[in-house]
Amino acid sequence: MGIKETFSVFGYGIKEAVSKRATYPYPDKPLPIQKRSRGMLSLDLENCIGCELCFKICPSDAIRMQKIDFKEAGFHTNARSEAPAIDFNKCIFCGLCSEICPPKVLHHTHKYDISTDKRKELVYMPFQLRDVYEKLVKPYEDEYDIIKFQKASQPQNKTETAAAPQNKVLDNNKPSNNKSGSASVKLADSNAGNSANQETKDNKKVNTNNAVNKSQ
Repeated sequence: MGIKETFSVFGYGIKEAVSKRATYPYPDKPLPIQKRSRGMLSLDLENCIGCELCFKICPSDAIRMQKIDFKEAGFHTNARSEAPAIDFNKCIFCGLCSEICPPKVLHHTHKYDISTDKRKELVYMPFQLRDVYEKLVKPYEDEYDIIKFQKASQPQNKTETAAAPQNKVLDNNKPSNNKSGSASVKLADSNAGNSANQETKDNKKVNTNNAVNKSQ
């Protein structure tokens, strides 16, 4: 190597030492991510209804329904007492499970660094997924654009309950209106019949008078 090449190498080294790094300082500084990025999944366990749609739609067969205690899970409505368990060894982070979920309890987090030395540690049971939700999603609902779950056990609005008795009153009034209408029709018919009878009587009297006059 000549003197020229030696100076060029040293110059390149000094230049790179002073200039900004081309690589990102991970893991010392987390990578910036977009708002709707699909990271590790989490589960709002208490609002899960156990419908199994996430299990049925998963293309990589990464979801299994797990039987758990109803009271311990804090379910609001879950007839089967089942919730999804996710194997992140198989998960492809497609987002189909979170899209099809009726109560919207499956959420992608912004956590992407879930690598580990043991495969078993990447299989998350429902309670582990709940812990992820409580820690990474619930405090930041606005950031994740979460559609909040509406409980099926909520009472009706006051306006709806107040409107129901009024409808019943109206329904009860309908028969009375019909009765009054039918009574008025009957009265009209009876009046028409009376007038017809009176006319026939008058005609009979006139005929008898004419017969008497002719005989005289």
